Amino acid sequence: MQQQLHFHSFMRNRIITLMLGLFIAAGCATAQNLQFKFGGGLASHYGTSEAVGAFKVGVGYEIEFDQHWTFTPGLAIYGKGWKDPNQSVYVFDEKGNQLFDEETGEPIMGIMNRSATQNYLQLPLLFSYYLRTGESRYVVFSAGPYVAYGITGKQKTKGDTERPGAERFYYEKKTFNEPGTHRFDAGIQAMVGYQFPMGMTLGIEADFGLAKFNTAGRRNISGLISIGYKL
Repeated sequence: MQQQLHFHSFMRNRIITLMLGLFIAAGCATAQNLQFKFGGGLASHYGTSEAVGAFKVGVGYEIEFDQHWTFTPGLAIYGKGWKDPNQSVYVFDEKGNQLFDEETGEPIMGIMNRSATQNYLQLPLLFSYYLRTGESRYVVFSAGPYVAYGITGKQKTKGDTERPGAERFYYEKKTFNEPGTHRFDAGIQAMVGYQFPMGMTLGIEADFGLAKFNTAGRRNISGLISIGYKL
């Protein structure tokens, strides 16, 4: 456990160090802007999983190359997750024996519900193009890679009759402590937004995960409505 804590702290420090290095490298650009962004929306996994609420709170440092192109490294807390409701599962008694219908001999089926939250420390590296539509008004197109590291999360399960005692009805576990779960995430982030004269940008953005969340091959996907503000 202590080794895991040291490793998690090491990875967080590496991400923060990389972020600071990118900020220092910004000195060669024509202009820089500090950005704050927050947003809310939905997140899930590719496939049959259903969506749950998602959120993001972060800061970025926009480096302007010319009147149209910018590069923005950022650092954010991003809350993602998924749920698998109404899963049909076999029913077992408290001794672990599978139950069958006395009349038909068919296995008795039950319903299991499982959901999880996944909170990441995320580093997006976005390239943006500004299309001027009026005085200090722009349509903004952004895209680029992101890397992330899972820091917290909770998985909730109801109706798992293979569990002992009261856990047959409900139990919780830490998402990233589950066997086969990966803390690292990476993928592509894309956004389209509109920047108003006061420096506020209203946007729609999405993350498309490329790294596997677990050994089953699941990948993250999320979409947000975001508000950004430049200083």
